[in-house]
Amino acid sequence: MKHIWIFFMALFMMVSCGGNKEAVITIENPVALDRPDEPVTIERTHLDSLVSGVPEGKVPLVKNMQGDVIPSQADDLNKDGQWDELFLLVNLKPNESKQLKVSFVSPEALPKFIQRANVRFANYPKHKELDYAKRLRSTDSPSTQHAFQMEGPAWENDKVGFRNYYDARNGMDIFGKRVSRMVLDSVGLVPHSYHVLKDWGMDILKVGNSLGAGAIALMVEDSVYRVDLPKEGTYERVSDGPLRAVIKLGYYGWKAGGNVYDIVDEISIWGGTNFYRSNITVKGLTGHESLITGIVHHCDSLIIDEPNDKYVFFATHCNQAYEGEKLGMAILVKSDDFITTINAPETGNGIVNTYMVDLKLHEDNPTFYCFYSGWEKQDPRFADVDFFKNVIADDANRMANPVVVK
Repeated sequence: MKHIWIFFMALFMMVSCGGNKEAVITIENPVALDRPDEPVTIERTHLDSLVSGVPEGKVPLVKNMQGDVIPSQADDLNKDGQWDELFLLVNLKPNESKQLKVSFVSPEALPKFIQRANVRFANYPKHKELDYAKRLRSTDSPSTQHAFQMEGPAWENDKVGFRNYYDARNGMDIFGKRVSRMVLDSVGLVPHSYHVLKDWGMDILKVGNSLGAGAIALMVEDSVYRVDLPKEGTYERVSDGPLRAVIKLGYYGWKAGGNVYDIVDEISIWGGTNFYRSNITVKGLTGHESLITGIVHHCDSLIIDEPNDKYVFFATHCNQAYEGEKLGMAILVKSDDFITTINAPETGNGIVNTYMVDLKLHEDNPTFYCFYSGWEKQDPRFADVDFFKNVIADDANRMANPVVVK
């Protein structure tokens, strides 16, 4: 009997130490809210603890308890050559709890999932995908168009797209989408062609010298400085789908108000959302700075709403899209980070024509905000301001009551 026990123990250890390790995780919705496409992140260290070490060279394969594969991706966020976070989108009913099985397979054994998020940054006119490029010093669109497809990095999901002017303007713009497929790889092959409505959509925002769709500035003492030309401006593609896309824009050695700062803007987007998220980290703080972001001033009034005691959003909604259609734009932030709103002047040399939102900065943690776009040609319901506001409020209530992963 003792020998049989030893045999089974040895067999168990061989399975555990091999490639057949499996963990069961539970995802709980703690409140009575529907959660379609709920983003769930699971740290590698958590899975390590569940299976006594993730097998070397393997990636997670997620299935429900019936054996159906759940789309997911394993992201190497710190670029050390080893994935460190599992990301998936889960549909949860009110107060629902789901169990999922996580096993580990070789990367080539993963199924090919539908692409729901995408990053595109390419040069012009060769349209070669770029992993690195210096931020241009120009302030005019023609110069940047002749250097980069779409004038800089762009990111999208199955609902909306955005781009950054990769020059001293450092503006943010919106691509309204009418289709769920990824389109930005082929947009802008001919400069300015995206200002004409196509089957997929178009560029829908007039930005000018405003902060457009959530560009950043810094308040130092009582002055506002657009984050423009640093000593070194960098771009890094961190993750490129299929479910989530992440990029980092770096501003190293940027000078403002007699000080020098290092700023990193980590931008992410995932399937099913109407927003992108920015995580802003600033090094070199003296205690007299705050973060500024904003919405271009095309509407007569700014909507301010607090869906709960943890989040507040700032929105505009009117006929402000490129061809005069209804477009809603909004910035969602933590209530504890909000300081005040500021109206930029209509004209001048600096930031103009912008509803600005002033936010606290933190030494050890990033300040984040979510920038929303709701275009009536994407979904006719976005012509209704109440529908647009409810989309943001629902997201805010879900964020205030995050899912629990066990």
